[in-house]
Amino acid sequence: MTTYTHIDQTLLNSILDRLLPAIDELASAGQMNLSDEIVRLAAQQARFNALFTAAMNSFSERHPSFDSLDSEQQDDAIRSFEANNAELFDVLLSISYIVYYKDSRVHERIGWSGKSPQPDGNEMEPWDESVLENMRKREPFWRRTDV
Repeated sequence: MTTYTHIDQTLLNSILDRLLPAIDELASAGQMNLSDEIVRLAAQQARFNALFTAAMNSFSERHPSFDSLDSEQQDDAIRSFEANNAELFDVLLSISYIVYYKDSRVHERIGWSGKSPQPDGNEMEPWDESVLENMRKREPFWRRTDV
């Protein structure tokens, strides 16, 4: 496993709370304690880890008191970071979405079974040959060749 520099998980949780807020009975991403999994996943690929670490370090440097800001000010800080550091923001958002949307609590909230479509997931109806009736009645629109 790739090692990573220290990530301020309190800050990460605060950012997650703003990026993926609570909805109905589902807690916000920060309150769901997804930061450990985000850091772990980022650490698995050196390039991704470097970008993620750079994103967190850059955000922390630009907004050292982020946790003490009110929610509107936090949203402004995130928007500012996105506008000025699009690539780093994209990495932070992408990995947050990956971890959030693979969580079973989110699956339950959105009604996703998580089954693969085939072979054990969604069953296909038997093939209905009648869908080809009209095509079979048509004259060929191509030229026959005898090879």
